[in-house]
Amino acid sequence: MCSHMSDASLKHPVWWREAPPAYPELHGELDADVVIVGGGITGVTLAYTLAEQSATVVMLEADRIASAASGRNAGFLLAAPAEPYSEAIAMWNRDGARAMVTTGRRAHQRVKELVGALELECDYRLTGSLRLCRTEEEAEDQRASLPELNADGFRMLETQVHGNVPVESEGHFKAAFLMPEDGEFHPVKFLHGVAVGAAGLGARLFEHSSVKYGQWRAGLWHVHTAHGVVRARTVVIATNAYAPKLVPALSRLIAPRRGQLLCTAPIDRTIAARPTYAHWGYQSWRQLPDSRLVIGGWRDVALDTEVGFEQNPTEQIQSAIESGLRDLVPEGAAIEHRWAGTMGFARDGRPLVGWLDPEHHVAISAGYTGHGMGMAPACTLDLAALINWKPAPGIATFDPARFNELRDAREGTVLLGAAVG
Repeated sequence: MCSHMSDASLKHPVWWREAPPAYPELHGELDADVVIVGGGITGVTLAYTLAEQSATVVMLEADRIASAASGRNAGFLLAAPAEPYSEAIAMWNRDGARAMVTTGRRAHQRVKELVGALELECDYRLTGSLRLCRTEEEAEDQRASLPELNADGFRMLETQVHGNVPVESEGHFKAAFLMPEDGEFHPVKFLHGVAVGAAGLGARLFEHSSVKYGQWRAGLWHVHTAHGVVRARTVVIATNAYAPKLVPALSRLIAPRRGQLLCTAPIDRTIAARPTYAHWGYQSWRQLPDSRLVIGGWRDVALDTEVGFEQNPTEQIQSAIESGLRDLVPEGAAIEHRWAGTMGFARDGRPLVGWLDPEHHVAISAGYTGHGMGMAPACTLDLAALINWKPAPGIATFDPARFNELRDAREGTVLLGAAVG
């Protein structure tokens, strides 16, 4: 099947089959309360939230809105990360683990709220999600987490493999777990719908407006693009994996990791009734309303090479994904799209959301470790409160100051991008 890897027409996400609205490039000078750098799930939902609160907002996107990871994922809306909850507790303690899942739940609620308020046609569906285990060890780890997960108010239950995967595929899985509150959507249609809503509230959105440098001067940020400058009291870094390009100190905390997917032609039977994770979350798939199957992951077969900012799919990972596709669709399915995206992986697995430097009004929301679509809409609600100097307990455990490298900085953040050097 990988004989078509050289076909450039395949190498774009299925979400971009229809041309979305376009926004202008920044030319000239603007003033704003807040300038947001990045036009993905974080930048767009934050722009809408701040505009809703009557703030003057400018958003600068280097390419097209949703052109990076936010438009290159599978469109899952999951409360809990794929890892067993007990593992999350071991990594982040009980409060940290609870905060991660609570954020996922609130993000889904925010998406649902925006879909309704803006009357978005983005294939939003409340489906529940499935976690499939390929080994008994994985099944036991998920099973052992159920009491703690349920005790914290998150309903997950074990169910049968039979009936949740095609009959001929059942032998590949040892156990299945259902989380009823999860869902799915079309990420690009959603983001462009929210962007239109933000613009309608007065937010000024610009594409093809890469930030060249920024400087704090006389109590304001001066953020420069190739053809313009925005002066603002507050700057928000919403560029996920690309955040270290603006603040090099973040390179020790946020690393770029590549994720790959493919999409088949429509399949004339049900393969997956809901978004599905398998093999500790390294594998995922969902069937779209038009019966196409989006399937991806398998980065664990080449962890050392799936790093950096390169967004082209590779033969090795695509072959592994195709092997998984054959498990689910033994009769085969034509492949219409292959793509890759760059995710920002935080050093401890939790996003960095909050003030990088409150004295100089620099905030961040980045490093979502593959869970940006399922967390950012809630985090930006809280970040909007923080920017307005209000309490934001929902993001307390995501405070960037938890890292010594940032907490102990003495010089402050007064330069961004090329100006750093």
